[in-house]
Amino acid sequence: MTRIKNYFTLLLLFSSYMLSAQTAESIIEKYMENTGGREAWSKITSMKSVGSVKAQGLDFPTVMLSKGNKQKLTFTFQGKEIVQPAFDGQEGWQTNFMTMKAEKMEAEDSEMLKAEYADFPEVFLKYKEKGYTAELQGSETIEGTDCFKVKLTKKPIKIDGQDVENASFYFFDKENYVPILVKSEIKKGPAKGKFSETYMSDYQETNGLILPFSMDQKFEGQVQASIKMNTIEFNVEIDDKVFSFPEQ
Repeated sequence: MTRIKNYFTLLLLFSSYMLSAQTAESIIEKYMENTGGREAWSKITSMKSVGSVKAQGLDFPTVMLSKGNKQKLTFTFQGKEIVQPAFDGQEGWQTNFMTMKAEKMEAEDSEMLKAEYADFPEVFLKYKEKGYTAELQGSETIEGTDCFKVKLTKKPIKIDGQDVENASFYFFDKENYVPILVKSEIKKGPAKGKFSETYMSDYQETNGLILPFSMDQKFEGQVQASIKMNTIEFNVEIDDKVFSFPEQ
């Protein structure tokens, strides 16, 4: 019995040592290395992803365009294109589901998009240079997978005129060092204070980089939408006018 106790004591000590040997920085560097390397990521200037979104039992063809800090997500429903959302580098806009017309976002919402999309093509590519901090907060098991939990804190954002913390939690698979879950606090609206969860899977290689081709957006444990990409292309030609608010 003493030998068994000693064995488990050594096992716990070894596990504690392995965790302490890891740092948020080393986990992030391993992630960048495993997904293609910083040099390859730094060469990405634009991205086009084509796939489908499944929500409320329906499938919608979708196209996501990214160019620098400009973004546009479009899906097709009953022959009509719906934008949710678009950002031209300064302002955000989207399709109003009631009127089916494009409308501009509030200034604070546009600033939130601006802060988020400034991290294209990869949030961890230049996180230190941007003054972000990464903190290892232990380990958690996510849907049966052992993960490192890393808190990434970016510059504060303004909500209702007040600076608030802008942080997300990344759960890195301990075997492959890729994030399988990102949790972010909802800052505005009826769900304020709760967390949205993005689960990522089906990592595939494309043009030398490894990316998730499947994502599930969950809220309070329920899947709100599932995105599956068929193709992801890099450094494609995209006219800046694509991101502009349409003339009414």
